[in-house]
Amino acid sequence: MSKTETLTHDSDAAQTACPGETLEAVLKAARIADPVIDRPNGFAFAFVPEGFRMQDVSDPYQLPPRIQQRVTVDDADSLIQYAKRFLDDRSVIIADLDTLTIGVVLDWHSQNQVPEDIGVTLQPQPCQHIAALKLRNSEEFARWSAMEGALHSQMEFAEFLDENSSDIVDPDPAVMIEIARDLEATRGVAFKSGTRLQTGERSFRYETETHVKGDLVVPQRFCLSLPLFFGEAPTEIEASFRFRPNPDGLKLGYVWRRVEHVRQAKFQEIAFRVAEATGLPVFQGRAE
Repeated sequence: MSKTETLTHDSDAAQTACPGETLEAVLKAARIADPVIDRPNGFAFAFVPEGFRMQDVSDPYQLPPRIQQRVTVDDADSLIQYAKRFLDDRSVIIADLDTLTIGVVLDWHSQNQVPEDIGVTLQPQPCQHIAALKLRNSEEFARWSAMEGALHSQMEFAEFLDENSSDIVDPDPAVMIEIARDLEATRGVAFKSGTRLQTGERSFRYETETHVKGDLVVPQRFCLSLPLFFGEAPTEIEASFRFRPNPDGLKLGYVWRRVEHVRQAKFQEIAFRVAEATGLPVFQGRAE
């Protein structure tokens, strides 16, 4: 056998005699090319040089599997029930008056109290499971607010009072309906004077074109009972009448009396009601 034939024979034998060594070489090359294996839930493993054994190289501060959900509810009772379902010792309430939002952060950061063997003083939490109540104006308050602050014609104002008289608690709604009818009847008359009565009410004196005189007494203030926010119980608020005689008739309207203070107080009441029902601490402010 020639030398050339001998080398060829040895090469063929090496390829056919040790297929496992060839496979192992291919696997080693693949491990060297991409040594890190990512697994679910943030785990990662890497092949290290000592025999290519697998070693855990996961981030020790990687957050564990968690709920990532933001829920917006429409009323306080829904917020309370949702919070009770998921809350734990991390959960807190953050009440943001500027946006009228009461949020329960169910996975807020843990307290700065951890076992000594952990070796850290703080445990970061995801803060990604939040139930929030965004307070909205009730339908009743929205209707009255749309008319507030502007002067309206007698016809428009009388029709509005007649339609929404059920929200009025002082004076009696029947009296307000009667006033509404009288206001509509005085359209186009000439107002001569206005005097303040001892009761605090104001008396308008007018003459019609037929020179028949009459007096119309309108309360200086009136009181409403209506929900300020959707899903809440009615609250009493006050409004003051405003008027302005014009050549084309009397313009009438009203303005709120410190209603924003009442709304802020109601917001605080809702926040503390949620805190009392869930047993969670409440913080006034916002999370940046």
